[in-house]
Amino acid sequence: MTDSALNALGVDLDNTYASGADLPYAQGEAVRTKNGAAILVKAGSAITQFDLCVYAPSSAAASASIEAFPASLTNVTGRLFAVSQVSIAKGDYGWIHIDSNKEGRVRCTVAETGTLLCLTGTGGVVDDAGTSGKQLQGIYILESVTSASAPRAVWRDIALDRDQLA
Repeated sequence: MTDSALNALGVDLDNTYASGADLPYAQGEAVRTKNGAAILVKAGSAITQFDLCVYAPSSAAASASIEAFPASLTNVTGRLFAVSQVSIAKGDYGWIHIDSNKEGRVRCTVAETGTLLCLTGTGGVVDDAGTSGKQLQGIYILESVTSASAPRAVWRDIALDRDQLA
């Protein structure tokens, strides 16, 4: 996802970093962009391009990394959501997008525009089937999909639907 506002900040959202010493910005601090907002995280496991992710500090220590993982049915409690627009290898650092008001994409199996999206059994992937009982708020696809792909999407403050928390 190209964002022309970033050249002035010296940040490249498409870049990943193998070492914490190479980071251009503090982990977990939001960077406002023309297309929304992104944060720098460490991948706790491999993240595929366009994955729905969850993130949180790796520990309570002040020096803790902000770790991100593909969102799944078992790792969403007590974590925040974002979407990765690039692949990030396990242990590397990269940008995930907490807000996207245009030009974003999310991995999806099958969904119609205007429907609630849900977590699936595949980490990082959403659909509109609702069989998982984990519906999401704050993320919307802009084009219907009938097979696995990454449709255009917008999101802000993604969260589990309050009625689905049990």
